[in-house]
Amino acid sequence: MELRAGSAKVDITPPLSIPYLGYVPRQARFSGVHDPLFARSLVLDNGDTRLAIISADSLGFGNEILGAGRNFTAEVRQRISDRTGIEPHNIMLASTHAHAAPETMGITRLSEVPQMAPWLEVVMDQLASAAEMASNNLSPARLKLGMGQVKSISHNRRISGLSIEDQIAQGLLDPQVGVLFCEGLENGESSIIVNFACHPVTVQVQPLVSAGYPGVTTALVEHVVAECGNCLFLQGAAGNINPIRDDTRDFADVRRYGMTLAGEVLKIVGSLQSPETPVMEPHLESMTETLLLPVRELPDPEPIREAYERATKSLESAKTADEKYKALQKAREYKESLDFIEHATEPVQAEVQVMRIGDLALAATPGEMFVQLGLEIKRKSAAPHTLVVELANGWVGYLLNPGGFTEGGYESLPGPWTKVSEEAGRMLVDKLVEITEILWR
Repeated sequence: MELRAGSAKVDITPPLSIPYLGYVPRQARFSGVHDPLFARSLVLDNGDTRLAIISADSLGFGNEILGAGRNFTAEVRQRISDRTGIEPHNIMLASTHAHAAPETMGITRLSEVPQMAPWLEVVMDQLASAAEMASNNLSPARLKLGMGQVKSISHNRRISGLSIEDQIAQGLLDPQVGVLFCEGLENGESSIIVNFACHPVTVQVQPLVSAGYPGVTTALVEHVVAECGNCLFLQGAAGNINPIRDDTRDFADVRRYGMTLAGEVLKIVGSLQSPETPVMEPHLESMTETLLLPVRELPDPEPIREAYERATKSLESAKTADEKYKALQKAREYKESLDFIEHATEPVQAEVQVMRIGDLALAATPGEMFVQLGLEIKRKSAAPHTLVVELANGWVGYLLNPGGFTEGGYESLPGPWTKVSEEAGRMLVDKLVEITEILWR
């Protein structure tokens, strides 16, 4: 069985009229571009099955952002299928979760931004074009897999007073770096997939477009590995994992994190290039399943409504710009919670997907999965090697581990960022493990 592979990337840097997820105002405008955003695609074909993986430098794509009756992932998949013949369930649309990218999750009312609808149509075409070009570039290749670790970038943001080593030992942090090396045999061009779990939030809520540390990592790998035409970053289970210096707004930190991760990736790729490194059989397969997730238990709205009214009065009496900003931020948080409580009545659709690539399972979830759940998937998986991919094929908000709501914190607050119950995370873990067992049966 011969493997063929092709890759491509498309610049998806937005115009400045497209908002990011600001604090106040919520839909803040960019003022410039620090570094570009890309959609990178890898297509694999073994003669029987063709898979497409797309990684976009984006915050994440909510499937409802196109409006009632439409589904973002489904429409992107259909465009790709129409152009390439790849079956929709064999396509994965993932996001790096870059926080200095446009607000494409749908936390805010995107319909209020007149430029959003036409721009989203362009983005869908760009994503489809990346996969189409990759599909048109197929040439003989072979697959190799390597694993490493980086312990100096990330920490569990809900834990204090515990060393990194203790966080790892207690299953509160995942330092694993997964690298899939797709080595070109004919024209020398190779592609690389990198998987690591850490929120790219260092330069969030600031007015410059940036792909964050994943952008630094992928660009460095593409530059140093001469034959690498494309490096895709797939975000791991990072719902509660932040960079060590998580919100400095400092691009020097971003570059340092990206360089550190790239260094580990390059070390792994160097070993994978050895002729002695085993080559994986090009077994390709994909399965998806859609679940209905239970909505989280909603609190009594009256205390929140009273807090909103107090914040509104504080805003009216604010004397300084700082007082006004803080009151406005509080009022916005309470208002978003009230809106969410009013409308969060229906179960939430969530698609899970497992791609089998040789000995590797890519277990994809549409939520921001807490690391405890991601590690559980890895432990229970029937595959020899498993990498968890979050923010794939949609966005359903945070997926908390059992006990996560009683622990408190931002992720537990009622709002559009946390739509589902703790039971939902358990359901997704169980289904991903089940699908993996089927693919390796």
